[in-house]
Amino acid sequence: MTSTTEAMTAPKKKYSKLAHLIPEVMQMRAEGQPITRIGQVLGLSKQRVSQIALAAKAKAAIQEQWGWPFSTRTFNILERMAVKDRDHALQLYTSGHLHPNAVTGFGWKSYGEICDWLGVGVMLKQPKQQKLCPHCGKPI
Repeated sequence: MTSTTEAMTAPKKKYSKLAHLIPEVMQMRAEGQPITRIGQVLGLSKQRVSQIALAAKAKAAIQEQWGWPFSTRTFNILERMAVKDRDHALQLYTSGHLHPNAVTGFGWKSYGEICDWLGVGVMLKQPKQQKLCPHCGKPI
């Protein structure tokens, strides 16, 4: 006999990223097919097809701006850190300011993406920064 709570809960759908469908969705959109038809062909809702198309456009904009296929999370981290270009990111890397947990959501995966972009190795430890006096700014 099962309990009432087990019988009442619906099984959860398995979450799946549909990045492999982006080229197909974008091809069908370029051919002028409506979102509802694409959804029928791929077995997706029109809302999900729309989300995939928007994600593809966002990814293309990131690629165009930075010249590198950053994930959306890594792109947002670069924005939060006010990184202007590759040279600025390299300065932050060498000074030790570019490391996981430097800003919210900055983890090792994004750090690896940025290091690949910069062509540098992943530092396992944050370099020691020189401590400065908060009043006068002289090294302690």
